[in-house]
Amino acid sequence: MVFAGGLSFSAGVEAPGTEKMAASMVKPFAERRRVLFVNRRRAMPRGMTMAEIAAEHADGIRALGAGPVDVAGISTGGSIVQQMAADHPDVVGRLLLLSTACRLGPDGKRLQRRIAARARRGALRQAIALSMTGLVPPGRGQTPAAAVAWLAGPRVLAGGDDLTDMATTIEAEDAFDLASCASPIRAPTLILAGSEDRWYSPDLFAETARLIPGSRLRVFEGRGHLSVGRDPGFKQELERFVAEGAGEVAGPP
Repeated sequence: MVFAGGLSFSAGVEAPGTEKMAASMVKPFAERRRVLFVNRRRAMPRGMTMAEIAAEHADGIRALGAGPVDVAGISTGGSIVQQMAADHPDVVGRLLLLSTACRLGPDGKRLQRRIAARARRGALRQAIALSMTGLVPPGRGQTPAAAVAWLAGPRVLAGGDDLTDMATTIEAEDAFDLASCASPIRAPTLILAGSEDRWYSPDLFAETARLIPGSRLRVFEGRGHLSVGRDPGFKQELERFVAEGAGEVAGPP
């Protein structure tokens, strides 16, 4: 399995804190298969498109020489793997989309544009604090989350990243729209998301499912962008996805 991580303050899985994050994300799958966690690379040229980012990911999978593989993507990583599944169907066996949709919602776009603008002008702690507010559902502690992120800024950026690559990724995602891809996604697809996600909306999750023939969508009520992972039903869905990939008999949906 190839797992594309979400928008990160640091490039590369060797960056401070990223290895722990990657291990947490891939744990449900790692007992049954080899999992490769991918994060954005450094030195991305400004103006790089989502199609170009997805093509690099597809080339990486082809270099494995393993044929089509299961692919998972969370948040921005989900946008990348949607583009890849549409443009490069030869590398994707099954697709798992977590807290992501066919395009960013209006609020998500506005928030990400503000983050990218701060990153471009070097206001890195502001960019980090603003990013954290988007991970917390409205009315559930956005201000404390921003304050903690502000204080933790120097440690978060200990790897020396200047966030311009993150801004490039944001700008690529801003223009991404699955409905505009030349071909639809044909891979069997499972979509898991929370109803209180600030970056996307239930309507966008439903549209994503309509754009991917035969896909299955489950939206967890009251869960946000990251808190969806704490829902017991979320874990059950992941276990079912893993079991189906292993050819085992899974329990009821």
